Amino acid sequence: MKEKRNCKIVQDLLPNYIENLTNEETKNFIEEHLKECNECKNILENMQKEIKVDNIKKDNREVKYIKKYNKKLKILKLSLLIIILIYAILIAKRTIIMVSLSKKAAENQMYDNYYVKLYSYQGDMLTITESYNKGEDYLTTLIKMTSDSNIQKLIYYKKGEDMLFISEVDGQKHILNPENITDGCILPVTYVSEGIMTNLQYALITGINSSYCNGKECYVIKGNSYERYIDKQTGLAVRNIEKSNKEITRKTDMVIDYEYKFNVVKDSDIVKPNIE
Repeated sequence: MKEKRNCKIVQDLLPNYIENLTNEETKNFIEEHLKECNECKNILENMQKEIKVDNIKKDNREVKYIKKYNKKLKILKLSLLIIILIYAILIAKRTIIMVSLSKKAAENQMYDNYYVKLYSYQGDMLTITESYNKGEDYLTTLIKMTSDSNIQKLIYYKKGEDMLFISEVDGQKHILNPENITDGCILPVTYVSEGIMTNLQYALITGINSSYCNGKECYVIKGNSYERYIDKQTGLAVRNIEKSNKEITRKTDMVIDYEYKFNVVKDSDIVKPNIE
């Protein structure tokens, strides 16, 4: 009867014994009993086998989980690498485009014989600027028109040492001080900067797409507050849109269209205005 009672006690203690959770005295008691009791010894062996099987299953589950985790991590790293690579290629492409446009614009800005026509729209105002430039001589006419039929005309003239600055309102001409001329010579405009690093900075913060504007194939450079259409052939501006930050004032967006012709201006195009 005592042996049966000891078997019951030992069998209850076997899980702790297997896990090495018993004290030294209890451990010795269990081991002495196992030497004499085959039943308890068999139970211990079966429990150890079950624990071993459970551990193997657990290890297999952990291995599978780690493999699955590593596979997902590898896919994530590869995806991030691809995204970074695509972004780097995109930035490099933008930079190359802007550097190329900058070089073309610089070449065309070297011309000293050119005709320029600008159309500027803002709100209810239209401004038309027409300029003939040859060397240091020029004849520039600027006409401002509003919806209430107000028309103002400015004429800038320079040929050699002879200079004129004329303002005309409602048919009345006023000769102004030519030293006040600031907008007489209209230079070809580009919105592309020089230098690789500067263009790289712009490439990081702007978008560039292909488009058509005023019959020309262009690149569109877009920022938060502007859209700039640049002629692919010349690198010069075809259109510039300066946007208002508030939707309610979008009607005050400024739009400027540019037109250029090179090596077409003759001396006869730069004629001194009639000041009578």
